[in-house]
Amino acid sequence: MSDLDMAADFLGEGRVADLFPDFGAYLTFREAIKSATAIRKGITNVPTSEHYGNMVRTYHNVIVPLFDRFGKLPITSFYRSPALNKAIGGSKTSAHMLGQAVDIDCDGLKTISNNTVFAYVRADLDFDQLILENPDSRGNAAWVHIGYRSKEANRRQVLKMIWRNGKQIYEVMQ
Repeated sequence: MSDLDMAADFLGEGRVADLFPDFGAYLTFREAIKSATAIRKGITNVPTSEHYGNMVRTYHNVIVPLFDRFGKLPITSFYRSPALNKAIGGSKTSAHMLGQAVDIDCDGLKTISNNTVFAYVRADLDFDQLILENPDSRGNAAWVHIGYRSKEANRRQVLKMIWRNGKQIYEVMQ
């Protein structure tokens, strides 16, 4: 059990969250770690200080320019503890567990689509991995995954995730 897990057990996860400062005008720390699944299953979803540092970089290099361009958009997933990631069936190598990825879902917004976000990030932002997630028959993404490591480590990998025979398949996009 990590020190943060022990602190969360002792203080309660909400009190531990008070130890981390908010990221900036667009996102509080609590918003970045909020998960209905974690709450429902009693899973601690608090990053290590290293992962928090990764989250700060992701915030400044992905979220700020994206929100400056389009306004505040719905973030459906940012940090996921390994236990939470396992509970939702996430990838064993998910960058969310390192604080290095954010999922955006604009479904329901009238002014912007997930595909617009995808195109903007691809053309104008630095990223490690950009995934057009589960597009429908017309190519409209269900959400957009944006990973960010560092300017030096980013691979600019562009993928599309589709379901085939009940399995997630990732295809490289040109």
